[in-house]
Amino acid sequence: MKKIHFAAAALTAALTAGASLPAYAEDPYNFDKVFRMADKNKDSMVTREEFLGAMGEVYDMHMKAKKGDPKMVKGNAMTRDAMKDLIAEIYKGA
Repeated sequence: MKKIHFAAAALTAALTAGASLPAYAEDPYNFDKVFRMADKNKDSMVTREEFLGAMGEVYDMHMKAKKGDPKMVKGNAMTRDAMKDLIAEIYKGA
């Protein structure tokens, strides 16, 4: 009986962990993805220029995703809510 409970608990844990992976993998810009984008020369370090370039790319991706939502984008600028959303997305993967 103990083996059945242990197996059920292990299966539940595995399914729960597996269910959360696809959502993380589909996240358009989590910390790890942004770091890899920034590290252009693949030396596991990010220069100021690499950082600013990656942040520009992420900003553009976020603007494109939020385009048409007046709470998020006005003209060619992000609102406070959009900027907060962008930071939260990046931080989620850190």
